[in-house]
Amino acid sequence: MNQLEVKASKTQFALVILLGLFFIPMGLWCVLSGLLRGGNIVPLGIGVGCLLMFGVIGWLMLRAHRKSVKYLSEEGLVRNDGRSFSWSELSRVVDKVRVRPSGRKTLWRTEIRFKHGESAWLIPMKVSNYAAVVPLVDSLPCQHTEERA
Repeated sequence: MNQLEVKASKTQFALVILLGLFFIPMGLWCVLSGLLRGGNIVPLGIGVGCLLMFGVIGWLMLRAHRKSVKYLSEEGLVRNDGRSFSWSELSRVVDKVRVRPSGRKTLWRTEIRFKHGESAWLIPMKVSNYAAVVPLVDSLPCQHTEERA
């Protein structure tokens, strides 16, 4: 294995942009409407709520992108925030799963954890070449566990 790039799917970024095209103008319009009506609390609250909700969603998406794996190599891995980790510091691999009301388990993300509490994420919905990446992660020489998310 020389280097395997983990390709991020563009779908989720496109969906956040579409969400922003709705939430930002609507939130600004409601805030402006509330202020022009003498501080009417209802449209002002809706507008601030829309803007805050979009901000939180954007922050969560950015955080997930930064903690996600950029590429895997023989020496270790590199996250999208530029931090690199050596395989010698590898602690364990944890599959975070959700249990549906029907009892069916679905994989939410895979965390590759290192010593000192650091981790890198593989989110199946965000990785377009997940089928090529998962065999490498499964073959890592460490403990593999499963936790509920």
